[in-house]
Amino acid sequence: MIALENAPNVDGMYVDEAQTGMSFRNYKNLLLVGGGDHRTGKQGGAWQELRDFAQRYYPKAAETSHWATQDCMSLDGVPYIGPYSASASDLYVATGFNKWGMTSAMVSAMVLCDLVQGKQSPYAEVFSPSRTILRPQLAVNGFEAVVNLLTPSAKRCPHLGCALKWNPQEHTWDCPCHGSRFTEEGRLIDNPATGNLKK
Repeated sequence: MIALENAPNVDGMYVDEAQTGMSFRNYKNLLLVGGGDHRTGKQGGAWQELRDFAQRYYPKAAETSHWATQDCMSLDGVPYIGPYSASASDLYVATGFNKWGMTSAMVSAMVLCDLVQGKQSPYAEVFSPSRTILRPQLAVNGFEAVVNLLTPSAKRCPHLGCALKWNPQEHTWDCPCHGSRFTEEGRLIDNPATGNLKK
């Protein structure tokens, strides 16, 4: 994401549904331009793609800041909404919004409201966290997780022990297995890990 000053007001929020698409919205006097998706721990395009876009379409604009964030992506592109597991039926989850958090928040509220009240939700089966997801990506993720567990590395994620990857754009240690991130010094930035790196 980059923030631009001296850029026009786009008068709305716009998200391209394509995997390589961009998003636009204003915040106060800034235009926020997002894009450049990549998996945690994988090489991304940094911010150059966004800067090139801004230079091409908003040549008078100036970048004031840039940052990156993460979003949980489900294997099938459908969010996980409902009971966390059969053994914890009173614990609910709503995640995997695939960059559609505002939209998914609404359906999450509807499904979870019904489930908490003991009602049948017409959408519960579609979003069930325990639905079967047999996809080629599942095999790829499993293979990558095994490789990461077996990779010699001085830095390991305290969550489940995967080898961390250095992210030179953000100066962070990123876990390609489950998305935890740490500062250069090892302080936790983002979960599922619950603590800092061991020294």
